[in-house]
Amino acid sequence: MFSKIQSAWRKLATGAAAIEPPLAIESLDSQHWDKTVDVAVIGFGGAGAAAAIEARDQGAEVAVIDRFNGGGSTRISGGIYYAGGGTGIQQQAGVEDSPDNMFRYLRHETGGAVSADTLRRFCDDSPRNLYWLMQQGVPFDASLCPFKTSYPSNSYYLYYSGNEAFAPYSEDASPAPRGHRAHGKGVSGAVFFGPLATAARARGIHIMTQHRATGLVTDSDGRAVGVRLRRFATGSLAGWLHRHLYSLLIFGRYGAMYLPAITVVLRAMLEKLEVRYGKEFFLRARRGIVISTGGFFYNRDMVAQYAPEHLPGMPLGTIGDDGSGILLGTSVNAATTRMGNVSQWRFINPPESFVRGVLVDSQGRRFCNEMYYGAQLNQQIMEKAGGEAWLILDKSLAKRALRQIGPRRAMWFQAASALLYLFIARKRASTLEELAGKLGMPAETLAQTVQEYNALSHEGTADPLGKPADHLAVLQRGPWYALDCRVAGAVRNPSITLGGLRVDESTGAVLDDNAEAIAGLYAAGRAAEGVASASYVSGLSLADCIFTGRRAGRHAAGQPAD
Repeated sequence: MFSKIQSAWRKLATGAAAIEPPLAIESLDSQHWDKTVDVAVIGFGGAGAAAAIEARDQGAEVAVIDRFNGGGSTRISGGIYYAGGGTGIQQQAGVEDSPDNMFRYLRHETGGAVSADTLRRFCDDSPRNLYWLMQQGVPFDASLCPFKTSYPSNSYYLYYSGNEAFAPYSEDASPAPRGHRAHGKGVSGAVFFGPLATAARARGIHIMTQHRATGLVTDSDGRAVGVRLRRFATGSLAGWLHRHLYSLLIFGRYGAMYLPAITVVLRAMLEKLEVRYGKEFFLRARRGIVISTGGFFYNRDMVAQYAPEHLPGMPLGTIGDDGSGILLGTSVNAATTRMGNVSQWRFINPPESFVRGVLVDSQGRRFCNEMYYGAQLNQQIMEKAGGEAWLILDKSLAKRALRQIGPRRAMWFQAASALLYLFIARKRASTLEELAGKLGMPAETLAQTVQEYNALSHEGTADPLGKPADHLAVLQRGPWYALDCRVAGAVRNPSITLGGLRVDESTGAVLDDNAEAIAGLYAAGRAAEGVASASYVSGLSLADCIFTGRRAGRHAAGQPAD
């Protein structure tokens, strides 16, 4: 089944993100322009909105372009924004933090994705950037979540969204919750993005939805001076159908994640409408162009090229995450970086009792701290267990798990995942020996692993893998359960790409292979390298989108008009 799905996706991806070679013009006057602005932003998600608003606030006339209806992956995300250093929300919650403390944690978590100077600037700017979001109308709340979770319920809006609270991270920085969830019931991405869209409209920014960027326009010096687009005629039936088909895909996104055929069919229909009924449109940008189109996990050819081991992952975001913005950059000889970096998440909390179990490899050996954030946990599974891992629970932990998936501690999608683990994606046996047989692993090794883990719990000995003592447990009574945590197992891993166009870390200007800036071209968010490009914790991508989006918009607007 999986191979058939991949084959269908690969066929669909061919040409879906097709980008034309740049149109080189001899002079600006020799080209017909349908519209002229100072700054053109391609992609209207979190990074694009930040870039457009910042450029407008610098006095530039701005147009922001989106292939679909706007919002991108930001609008359907969890709405988690990673912020620290003593934000106003942290202070209201009684949390002590500083930019230096945040930096000391993130320098371990981000793995050198950006320079130390850029990371310090990111941390120093964090309280101000959160305040900037609040000025645009994005709501936050200081209700602190009292337990570790991958996503807080509707009762809490500030939480530990990464690995801050345990070793080795806590050895260098004082733990502080930095996951700021936009305040609103349900999945909060729309609550996060909606005020940004409203703020953009209020500033008179030209919002051009259902405009697909197919190529760049360059002048005789190689400067990016315009964007080649395809758009639907105003009021056309094709445009109406395109808009509503995409809305249907977003509305049914959770079903589409688990049934990729839905995505395949609707994406093909959208593509055909664009090709058949889209009319060419040329947009001139006097000062600069910002690419903020997201990542490329929906482009299966690109994933197969750069990160084939991640193909089994379940794509998050939208079908607009097809690498088109990255390909726009490379069409004018831009360099890329960290393209093989993908964040895949193996979340086993909530329910909290899951992380009290023992995660073992195919040989029955424990290999990492079960409390790691989902991206780090999956990375450990891939690197230390070869992608093969099972979470061992006894009867007591399984029963407690069922009691911990109520609305106070888990959102509906977390409860659904827990039930999937407990009743479908698992092996069950009366004894550990029988369970080992079903898993095809040495029974003696599994028994010894559980025995050693129980000894840690009994004796209060420090866990050599770093799990806090209050999250250890004694596993002793059957029936026994092994939850399927394999990378290519029954529960697929949500995935996003982290690499993208190389940029100047001071300006956001896109760089070529010689580290020279490509005149007139900038990039932000997941279309570019950034703070989140090496590894990921919840909220770090949105925070990077705002940080890099504002940077790119500010510098693009500051360029002299051509």
